[in-house]
Parts: sequence; C-alpha cells; structure tokens
Amino acid sequence: MPRRLSRYASALGVAVGIAGCHTVSADPPRPALLVTDSPAARETITEVLLTATREGVVSFGTSDLSKDPLIVVQPPRPSPYEGNSPAVPVYFDLVTDGKRCFVRERPTGKTHPLPGVSCRPK
Repeated sequence: MPRRLSRYASALGVAVGIAGCHTVSADPPRPALLVTDSPAARETITEVLLTATREGVVSFGTSDLSKDPLIVVQPPRPSPYEGNSPAVPVYFDLVTDGKRCFVRERPTGKTHPLPGVSCRPK
C-alpha cells in the first residue's frame, strides 16, 4: 500500500511540475509613449477610443504623445435643453506589454489594443 501511494505521489509531482513549466507569466502593461506621434497614429487612437466610449470628443490638446501618455475623452456637450451635465471626462493612458500598444481606461483598467500603432516603454 505505501508503495502505491508513493507512485501516486510521484506521478502527481511530475504532472504538477510539467504543468508549471507550461504556464506563462504575463507582464503587466507598462506606461508607454508613441515612437512617432503621427496623424495616422492619432486617427487610430481616436477610432479605438470612440468605439470604447461610444460618445464624446477625443482631446489630445497640445500634448505630444511621444512625450506624454495621457489622452482625455471629453463628454459630449449638453443639449440646449439640458442644464448642468453630470458627465465627466474619461482618462486613458498609453501602455505596452513590450510588443503591442494599448490604451488603458483609468477608472476601470480595461485595455484596448491599438493596431498598427508603435509605442515604446516610458
């Protein structure tokens, strides 16, 4: 009986060891900057952000995304029949996993890929 338990324990140890070798630890996304702040990159970012928020105005301001990773999506203006709007801006940061570029929504941490946009770690 002890010999049988020993075999099961050995088999279990081997299985756990093999499974441990196949797990890949994903690096968390790091702050990033655009390699080149081009109109094409800004257009892609705008499309992704408007799809993510479904409304609003993407504001890059005078920022250079190759130096500052912050992007703001302003809420739509209130209609003439609305008083004060409770809507607030949504902030996004450029991030990278080392290979791809994303925008990360600040309040939720949700990331959205930016296809065709090149960025580097900040």
